[in-house]
Amino acid sequence: MNVTKSLVVVVFFYIFSVFITHAIEKEAINVYVYHLKPPFITHLKKEQGLYYDFSTYLNSKSDKYRFKTVFIPRKRIDHMIVQNTLNGILLGVNPIWFKDKEENKYLWTSDVFIDQDEVISLTDNPIEYSNPSSLKNLVFGGVRGFYYYGINELVAKNEINRIDTISEQALINMLISKRIDSTIISQSTFNYITRQSKNRDLFHVSLNPHDKYARKVMVLHKNQAVFEDIEPIIQKMNNNEVWSKILLRYTQE
Repeated sequence: MNVTKSLVVVVFFYIFSVFITHAIEKEAINVYVYHLKPPFITHLKKEQGLYYDFSTYLNSKSDKYRFKTVFIPRKRIDHMIVQNTLNGILLGVNPIWFKDKEENKYLWTSDVFIDQDEVISLTDNPIEYSNPSSLKNLVFGGVRGFYYYGINELVAKNEINRIDTISEQALINMLISKRIDSTIISQSTFNYITRQSKNRDLFHVSLNPHDKYARKVMVLHKNQAVFEDIEPIIQKMNNNEVWSKILLRYTQE
């Protein structure tokens, strides 16, 4: 084979390899999240937390897509949904939060995991919750901008005094300093924070939670192909040993 023919063969195989590589390259999909709190996001810049591990898990199972967790504030998420420009999937959410109880406005996966909102007080001043009226005439701590059903309405009637702060960790600090009587924090976040700080014994958790819900993945109808790829993965993940260990690392008490 002369030099010219050899060069042609080399070029052919180069072009062929580039074509094959491009053909099998996975399509990039953003996994949008808006909960900037542990255990979902434990370090934003280092991209650490359960939400990042979720994308890594999907990547290990999907042959079509490459997933990347991206934090975006809730207001921007809402705007993108209204404009139909959400070019990815939304993790850690529930149909009720997006006024889609019947699950027909958007596509919803199986449960990623179950969570609940705990009513927290101090052990030396325990509060048992049965309904929003249980918090009447008390000082309630909330995260600025968060809606707490039933409680917001009593705050508007001046039957509950609400003090807002920036995060769940700040709420914990306010409880310890006795600036508030009670607060509401998701079980997953409360367990993670108190496990890290080793001060769980300071707090009383009401036997009755404020709310129970499943965290799912929401997908716009235009991205049905992505939904059809991830739904079988999510259906099986809670019986998967790898995912179970990941989840336990973040959510155990």
